[in-house]
Amino acid sequence: MGCRRYWGCIVVVLWMGCGSEGARSGPALEPRPESQTCLALSSEMPRLLSETGCFADLQELEPGPDLIPYEVNSALWTDGAFKPRYMVVPPSSQIAIRNDGTWEFPEGSILIKMFGFEFEAGNPTSRRAVETRFMVLRDGEWKFTTYRWNEEGTDGERLDDELLTVTYTLDDHGELRDLDYLFPDQDACITCHGAGVSRVLGPKTAQLNRDHDYDGLLENQLLAMAGIGLFTTDTEIDPSALPRMANPQKLQGSLEDQARAYFDANCAHCHQPAGWASESSDLDLRYETPLGSTRLCDPMQFPGWEGVPRIAPGNPADSGVLQRFRLDDDLDDALRMPSLGSSTVDPSGARLISDWIEQLDTCP
Repeated sequence: MGCRRYWGCIVVVLWMGCGSEGARSGPALEPRPESQTCLALSSEMPRLLSETGCFADLQELEPGPDLIPYEVNSALWTDGAFKPRYMVVPPSSQIAIRNDGTWEFPEGSILIKMFGFEFEAGNPTSRRAVETRFMVLRDGEWKFTTYRWNEEGTDGERLDDELLTVTYTLDDHGELRDLDYLFPDQDACITCHGAGVSRVLGPKTAQLNRDHDYDGLLENQLLAMAGIGLFTTDTEIDPSALPRMANPQKLQGSLEDQARAYFDANCAHCHQPAGWASESSDLDLRYETPLGSTRLCDPMQFPGWEGVPRIAPGNPADSGVLQRFRLDDDLDDALRMPSLGSSTVDPSGARLISDWIEQLDTCP
């Protein structure tokens, strides 16, 4: 039994506790199937997750043959959730890599992200899924669908464009705490994935230029995907010559690069030209934007915070950006950044931004 079946190999040891079977030889990814099973039976999203055809065994969270697992270098904070990710590209179709490193997916492509928690800290058997999200490219537009898993962890039911908050109780080493988890509706999805920016946020060259454990075979994801003909380019891929985003979760890259990668994953979907917040904020927090052009060094414009320095070099406590990251009172939910996708402060992310600001002498 290969470890790939348990939410992608990145979480094998943590999630299900299955041991390593040693390194293996052979291709990292199996050849793409000639026919598609994921969402192949209907153009409409089924009511139940088990009816999508995307999983070979939903009870075991075993992905179907269409699903290609992937990881990102810098992940969006979602209250500490585990988030296995998959993509499906229709047979005989390919992804075009644009000059700026973003990816153009072909019609019929599917992106799947699962969300889950360890409900009893330190007990891997308490880990279960709570949500599965789909992005499906149909008629040139990305469509969004969310499934909420039942309490038994046996299946998920489609939420019909319903913004829903569910409180889950987590046992944190004997201390019970409630987590308000948000299931997004279409408007919430479009806020981050809206038409003004590329609706695909995670899958891009700099984010996927990293190694992945394919059932015991460690391989660069771009090379593995190129090996099954996933890209339109005929040029041989050299990962060392391509952009690679820093990885804050693994402390890979300089402190500034890690901070910039964190901003890219958690903020840049709204804070960039044509992003959702572009009319109210002049920030551009994309990873590739030079620090001096991000406007992080300018005073804040937000009502009630006017004039507060976004970044006060050497002084995290006086830096407005960090203050808004750390807001954790219910009354401050509308002010905390990021404003969507989480209900708790990311302690590691806040510490990273604080450490980066503290070592700055000037900005830029």
